[in-house]
Amino acid sequence: MKISLLALLLCLPLAGCTTTQIVHIPEAPASRTIALMPFHSPGKELLGQQAANWTAQKLIENGYLVIDSSYTTTAVSAKRFYELGLNDEVRSALLARNLTTVVFGSVNVFTCEPVRLENFFGVISEKNRCTVSVTAKMIDTATGKLLWELMLSDSAEGKGLTAFDLVKPMITTNLSATLPLPLPTVTITTGKPNGPAAEPPVPVK
Repeated sequence: MKISLLALLLCLPLAGCTTTQIVHIPEAPASRTIALMPFHSPGKELLGQQAANWTAQKLIENGYLVIDSSYTTTAVSAKRFYELGLNDEVRSALLARNLTTVVFGSVNVFTCEPVRLENFFGVISEKNRCTVSVTAKMIDTATGKLLWELMLSDSAEGKGLTAFDLVKPMITTNLSATLPLPLPTVTITTGKPNGPAAEPPVPVK
């Protein structure tokens, strides 16, 4: 079941308005352990890695155990993952390392352009107009089931503004509110309790 929910968050003079689109009802994964994949960002691989790191930070804050992308990519490279999708080869490679849930995404837009604005008094100011957009997903590796998907976008104008100034707070501020909460850990105790067994009561004669 899918929904399309748009929420306009607080608009700041510098940061603009962030649009959050939840395109799938969040569903908790069976395991609290999440394998992280670098985000797809052609030509800007360091940005894709940084976006994944910000996402990992929010996952940890929300109670997940995160397997770093440096380990996940030893099972399957980010290039192969995004080229092939979750086909049999990729699925088998991930499950062979017991990576049962994967979070990945893409930096869709990351641009800035200079603009010259003239006010009523003829004073010209120069600013940057920046736009960013990011998609993040969580899937069950074995079944391919989509557990969570989020699309974020932001645009703003400001003197000296960069796309990096927009993308970091956009991710770190909005991820936690939409992530599914991990299932609670259930501890099952079997056998005798620790310590010596209690002596049976002595019958009174």
